[in-house]
Amino acid sequence: MSVHRSIRILFAFVAAAFVGYVVASVLFTTVNLIRLSEVGAEISLTDAVRTIWFDLRGMAPSFIWTQYGSLIVIGLAIAFPVAALLRHLAVIANVASIGPWLYPLAGVVAIVMILVLSYQEYEVYAFAGARGWLGGLAQCFAGACAGYLFQVLTSRSEARS
Repeated sequence: MSVHRSIRILFAFVAAAFVGYVVASVLFTTVNLIRLSEVGAEISLTDAVRTIWFDLRGMAPSFIWTQYGSLIVIGLAIAFPVAALLRHLAVIANVASIGPWLYPLAGVVAIVMILVLSYQEYEVYAFAGARGWLGGLAQCFAGACAGYLFQVLTSRSEARS
């Protein structure tokens, strides 16, 4: 693999992880704010924006691996190479039509595994914004967005190679 291709893949990963984290965080906070408003809390647009910004900064990837953003980066770093291997095997098996679905699916699986493993560790969903069907679905959507972006960016780099 060339150095340029490696750099493009690294860029695609960083961009996908960033977008996945931002979407996950915004949806995480939004679900929590919806729940609060359902029990009577009055939340202004200013409060919502401040809360979203607070959560974006507070859960961001860091050297503390238990931060939600860090877990997303770790999960995607495991899931995307597995998806790349499955994509390669799909081409060999002459079922390449599943290729475009593998990275978004890998993003969803990464998020689901984070949520499942955190539940097993703490016996409660550690991430409040992921509780319930709406929260879980929102987080899976964020993982799919990350995977889709990674697929688009790496497909473009493959087309240029």
